[in-house]
Amino acid sequence: MEKPLKNRLVVAGIAVLALAGLAVAGCSSDEKDSSSTTTAAPTTTAKSSSSTVGNVLPPIIITPQMVNANEGGTQPVPPIKVGDTVVFNMGTIEKGVTISIAPNTNPSVFEVTSKGSNDGTVSMNAGGKAIAVGTTQVSLGAGGAGVENFLGTYTLVITK
Repeated sequence: MEKPLKNRLVVAGIAVLALAGLAVAGCSSDEKDSSSTTTAAPTTTAKSSSSTVGNVLPPIIITPQMVNANEGGTQPVPPIKVGDTVVFNMGTIEKGVTISIAPNTNPSVFEVTSKGSNDGTVSMNAGGKAIAVGTTQVSLGAGGAGVENFLGTYTLVITK
């Protein structure tokens, strides 16, 4: 009885080795395929003429220091192109305060899309979108929760 058991183990071992050999053979390739290899394309960095990252435009951030010079501004407003989103970051807005954007001097150039606010759970900045080439002035104010402040006027020059 011992011999038939031994034969079965040998046959089982050969079957396992045969299956392993087929699995390895299935993963390999013949001469024709081995000549084609995959190589990584060289990475090149080209200067971009636009401010896009993929298909998304980064926002242009306007800070209190960029207010018009006659109102104490110390920094220039960054370049703005048609299609750019502009965010007015006026710092931490107190709960219950809303940042309002007064009608701008050239609404065909800049569209106000959001007002800044803080409802106690979320604080949002005021902002808009550059829609055409031109110049406009946008004035901001803060109101609510016992606060009434004029935050300043910003001159936005929008280019192509």
